[in-house]
Amino acid sequence: MVLPFTIDQLTAFAFVLIRISSFLMVAPFFAVRGVPQTFKIGLAFFISLIVYVSTASYSLTGITQDLGQFVFFALKEAITGLLLGYIVSAIYLTVQAASQIIDMQIGFSMVNVIDPQNGFQTPVIGSVLNFLFLLLFIGMDGPSLLVTGLLQSYTFIPIGHFSMSGSVLEIVVKSVSVLFLLSVKLAMPVVAALFLTDVAFAILSRVVPQMNIYMVGMPLKFLVGFVTLILVIPALMLLFQSVFHYGFEAMDSLLKVIGGAT
Repeated sequence: MVLPFTIDQLTAFAFVLIRISSFLMVAPFFAVRGVPQTFKIGLAFFISLIVYVSTASYSLTGITQDLGQFVFFALKEAITGLLLGYIVSAIYLTVQAASQIIDMQIGFSMVNVIDPQNGFQTPVIGSVLNFLFLLLFIGMDGPSLLVTGLLQSYTFIPIGHFSMSGSVLEIVVKSVSVLFLLSVKLAMPVVAALFLTDVAFAILSRVVPQMNIYMVGMPLKFLVGFVTLILVIPALMLLFQSVFHYGFEAMDSLLKVIGGAT
């Protein structure tokens, strides 16, 4: 019986599937618990099929005869997919960090809700910001951009050409620091408004020491925080776009460095 594909072609597809599956394991919006495992497996298979058909043919002659080389290449592909997935996850964690800062200032740091998608506790404000972030992600055609990034990864990093260098760590550290700075910018309007509110209460406690500042201050801080958040939503959407753009730029830089491009 003549197979419609060669062993080398099947091996190449297996390597593509390993990279795509590793990416989807950690990438946001794909690795959520609410998505059935069968759907994830099917999605990884069909994306791998699209990537394999869309990219150039691979010359992998001899790899299937060497088990050690096969395992080595599989590890390279898994690490490549995980690195790309974690870079994209940093975009999502930027919004999480901003919501943590806002909740801590408002007083919601102890009031968390269970996020059924991810399986961990999420701040109250974080649920709102995550919903806005998801809407913007879909509106900016984020899923298609992720698939396009995966396609481009084979242009910069062909199968088995993964290479680590000091520049990789430099890009990762720089990306995390810049995204953390963006998370602070996301939270800054609400934090500034609540800081001024605390200063006003401090002055009021000196002028009217008989007033129970705690009983009056907590509800008012909730109100100030929510009103400020509503007012700055248009600016937050612009910052969300900056987070997206920088995240994909970091992903592109990482692809070039890992693939050895200048």
